[in-house]
Amino acid sequence: MIFSKCKSEIYYLLSYLLKSFDIEIIQVIYNKKRELEDKETLDWYISEGKKYKKYKEGIVINQILFNPYHECNKLLNIYHKKVFHLKILFETFSLSGFILYKINNNYQLPPLKIHIKILNHFVDNNGILDIYNKIFQYHIHLIDLEGNRCIRSIILNNDKYEYNTIAIRNNKYINPVDRYPQLI
Repeated sequence: MIFSKCKSEIYYLLSYLLKSFDIEIIQVIYNKKRELEDKETLDWYISEGKKYKKYKEGIVINQILFNPYHECNKLLNIYHKKVFHLKILFETFSLSGFILYKINNNYQLPPLKIHIKILNHFVDNNGILDIYNKIFQYHIHLIDLEGNRCIRSIILNNDKYEYNTIAIRNNKYINPVDRYPQLI
């Protein structure tokens, strides 16, 4: 292709090439060139598997992927976010002690129903990024004064939700030793 689709550029180039500046010749060349480019463009879209529609009002070109649901870029971004959120929620199931519930001053791993209830509460009230931040804090290496590994946990205690540090000793969840008892 020698020329672009812009009429002014074609007129400018042909005005230097033609000795006599004939508008009708230029108009015929321009129309033929446009038809050839439109055919070439249509063939390319068909070969790429896309539907090509060109509307005569203005320069509006609408291309839609062959898709039974006619998804667009915004919908794909929404699906991407949903997958990201589900990945965060599924990761909480693999973190032992991330979600606990307290019964009679004992911390226990919750059954699946309570685990999901706690997650839903935190997502509704704090958002998914708060859980993502808490997962990051879970992986921080903490120890108490006795050398027990500590984790940051979401705890359900008498229908109240808490976020505290819990120590792990012999695979049991206990309150961490913050300070030794002192004699007065």
